[in-house]
Amino acid sequence: MSGGVTGAQDLLLAETLGLAMARRAADILDRHRLALTSGGAADKAAATGTEGGTAGADDAQFAADNAIFTAVLDAANECLGRFDTRPADERWCDALLQVIHLGQLAPFAWGDRTPDSPNVPEWRL
Repeated sequence: MSGGVTGAQDLLLAETLGLAMARRAADILDRHRLALTSGGAADKAAATGTEGGTAGADDAQFAADNAIFTAVLDAANECLGRFDTRPADERWCDALLQVIHLGQLAPFAWGDRTPDSPNVPEWRL
């Protein structure tokens, strides 16, 4: 027991954290897929000849998304390593597929609630 949390609550906290990370990674992938298929702000700025803060903001968001996604994928790869004896470089694709799959399942686990909604108990965050 750590901090007044039981073993069952530890598992629930770990599950919630894993689903939140997977959902965040899936959101990042969706956002980048949408940006690539719609032409993104940088392409629009280049086409119209305007350089503005939008392209810089998109670059900053991409850098932040990249850092978050890399951390989530590294964590998933490390967790997968407990069950898969292959080297980390050989199982990263499986870790990516697991993250995508969990990201798709996260809305079902939370129902209408998201980790940032006010009706999620604070101990689940």
